[in-house]
Amino acid sequence: MNVRRPNADELDMALNAAERMHAQNVDPHHLALSLRYLHTRCQQLEDLYQLIDRYLRFGMPEHELSELHRQVGRLRESDLAADRDRGIDDTLPL
Repeated sequence: MNVRRPNADELDMALNAAERMHAQNVDPHHLALSLRYLHTRCQQLEDLYQLIDRYLRFGMPEHELSELHRQVGRLRESDLAADRDRGIDDTLPL
C-alpha cells in the first residue's frame, strides 16, 4: 500500500477535526476515535524508537536505560488494558 505521508498542516487539520467530532459526539464509524488513538500510539512508539536508536548508536547510561524500560512498560500496560477491555485474558509476563 502506497500512502502519502500528510504534512504537518494536514495532520493538524485532521487531528483538530477528530477532536471536534469527539467533542460533538459525531463519530458513527469511529474514525475520529481511531485517528486520535493511532496518533497517540504513534507518538509513544516514536518516543520508544528514539530511545532505542540512541541506545544502539551510543549505548546508554543507567538512567536512560531505565527510561527505555519505563516506556516499554507503559506500552505493555496500555496493550494489556485494551485486551482486558475486550475480554482477553492476560498473557504470560515477559
